[in-house]
Amino acid sequence: MEAASASASAATMVFVYGTLKRGFPNHPRLAAFNCPFAGAASTAAPASLVIGPYSVPFLLPTPTPSSGRLVSGELYSASPSAVADLDLLEGTHLGVYERRRITVVVDGATKEVEAEAYFANASYAEALWLRCGGEAAEIAEYTMEHAGRYVPPSGRSPGVSGLMDAVRGFLATAPPAN
Repeated sequence: MEAASASASAATMVFVYGTLKRGFPNHPRLAAFNCPFAGAASTAAPASLVIGPYSVPFLLPTPTPSSGRLVSGELYSASPSAVADLDLLEGTHLGVYERRRITVVVDGATKEVEAEAYFANASYAEALWLRCGGEAAEIAEYTMEHAGRYVPPSGRSPGVSGLMDAVRGFLATAPPAN
């Protein structure tokens, strides 16, 4: 009984908002680690969700007081090994994403839950928000339409830092004309 409670206490609640959701391209990573689904959820406070290169979603802290939306996603209980795998997928070691604490509300519940989520690294988050179009580009939910344009790591430019290189290239280009 103590082993079960020790492993339960080691679990991390993880809020996913993009390709890791059920039915989306990277969900098998969560399924492979038997991460229990804790419910549909949304951020308790506004955040900025934008779509970057390869149709990859990026969660950002709200850059301005008027920006951001409540972002929809899902909540999972992840073991330490699952979190390590997610860190690898999200490129935390490359500076692509950083795992941060976030407060979410599970649908149908009034209680807020502390979780962790993958945010665009602070070194480029605001520039990405601006390059995507600022408040006009923010979305409340990453959908199957977005996922239909998603390019998995195997289809991206070769190299360890393929997504980060794509982000740098994206930031270096001018935004599309309106």
